[in-house]
Amino acid sequence: MTSTRTLASSSVVIVGCGGLGVPAAWTCAAAGVGRLILCDDDAVEVSNLHRQVLYSESDAAASRAKVVALADALQRRFPHVELVPVARRLVGSDDLRALVAGADGLLEGSDDPCLKFAACDALLALRGAERPPVGVIAAAIGRRGQYFGQLATGACFRCLFEAPPPAAAVAGCRVAGILGPVALEVGAFAARSLIRLLKGQPDAVAGALMRLQSGRLDRVAVTVAADCPCRALEPRHSGVHPRP
Repeated sequence: MTSTRTLASSSVVIVGCGGLGVPAAWTCAAAGVGRLILCDDDAVEVSNLHRQVLYSESDAAASRAKVVALADALQRRFPHVELVPVARRLVGSDDLRALVAGADGLLEGSDDPCLKFAACDALLALRGAERPPVGVIAAAIGRRGQYFGQLATGACFRCLFEAPPPAAAVAGCRVAGILGPVALEVGAFAARSLIRLLKGQPDAVAGALMRLQSGRLDRVAVTVAADCPCRALEPRHSGVHPRP
């Protein structure tokens, strides 16, 4: 995206309105993004409140849909932002692509590994669009987190991780736990990077994995893998390297 497009005229899809999605949405709204599409099928629970700080005890008591509670909380603080709650579970890249097709950016912050790959594939499918969206795919668990930037060219999420892990191998927050400030930090950092990409500004997340661990934020450059589907979309297959 070029710098000629303002944040006020930009639209961002946020997948997952939990520990990462809440600070990400807050950061985007505070920065001036004009339209936020909030996607989640979950309801607010008491166990969420220590890290999903825009929700209240009354939201949890009423089991309010996260997208509705988050939209209300953001609207009170940022009345200029158009908020679109989508209270349903997204299924596959086609479903996600339909939402992202009219947007400028995507921030995937759910706890579903399959949705992260669906986000990757949706962004790849839109690389040929007149204004292809940019994306940041984020995750956090325990005391660490990470986020990856996927642009209209270059490496994709599948260059880094080939496929979702088996369901039995995934330890979610209910099992592994998560430190509230880590989720808040990763979500805000991921949104900050997405905002810079939307504005056409350089950012370290472009084609890289950013890792937050032990108070450090490290950058791991990711190049196009020789066996990745995105290779066919690269001009002259530039920057292609074997997968480690």
